[in-house]
Amino acid sequence: MKIKRVIILDLASMGIGESADANRFDSVGADTLGHLLADDSTQITVPALTELGLGNIRYQNPISQIPIVDNPFGSYGKIQIAAPNNQVNSGLREMLDYQAEERTTSILDSVVEVNAVENTVLVLANYQSYLSNQLRAQNVHVNDDTSVWWALHREAISPRPGLIYARMSTLDQLAHQGKKEEYRNELEMIDQNIQRVMNEMYSTDLLLITSSFANDMQSPLTVTREYLPLIAYNPGGQPGKSLGIRRSLGDIGATVAELFNVQVADNNIGHSFLRELL
Repeated sequence: MKIKRVIILDLASMGIGESADANRFDSVGADTLGHLLADDSTQITVPALTELGLGNIRYQNPISQIPIVDNPFGSYGKIQIAAPNNQVNSGLREMLDYQAEERTTSILDSVVEVNAVENTVLVLANYQSYLSNQLRAQNVHVNDDTSVWWALHREAISPRPGLIYARMSTLDQLAHQGKKEEYRNELEMIDQNIQRVMNEMYSTDLLLITSSFANDMQSPLTVTREYLPLIAYNPGGQPGKSLGIRRSLGDIGATVAELFNVQVADNNIGHSFLRELL
């Protein structure tokens, strides 16, 4: 099955537990999702994320409200960010940049460059200078996640080849404010929209759900060094399986590059997991 379109959904701020190098970034014990649901009596309903395999990622440290499922719809894994710093936009650049033969460039531009006749790249996000500087991508600056979802659902039903990057911003805002209940409610709303996107997708679409950084509201830090989730779903693909621990968010960009025949240098930090999906 040939994938013609990739949708990257960035649930910015959602970490899933301290990464292996957490001690270097004052993040020992950080766990955005785990602390959010530490009390077993806390209620949350996220059936789409559960069936996609979110709970399976945490098989060593399970959350009762998001259980492991036997046959997840999606392939699942976790990512340890490779950037030597822990800033909000470090993960974003690591995810979407790649090393070409002569320079570092963005997959957002390259997907269009390899086939400007067919491919389009759409960015749905609040203002980020890095995203705005990509000249070939169509940037839709949105002030709230409701607008992101509205635009994403509109695009999902239109089978145009290319790439859609959609960045959620509300979770991070709520994390900054320490609003756990509202964060859980927002996750439920996100889950409902993910289910709707899954229903709108074509068999030639690939949905990648991740997070460009973590923000555990129990930590005094605004960015915590945690593993980040990775879920890959294709309606026409194989049953879900483990993608293991990925060593860089650049694996996402490398996977997109392979799908669209973008040439990546041998020393690129990211490694494609496309063959593990198809």
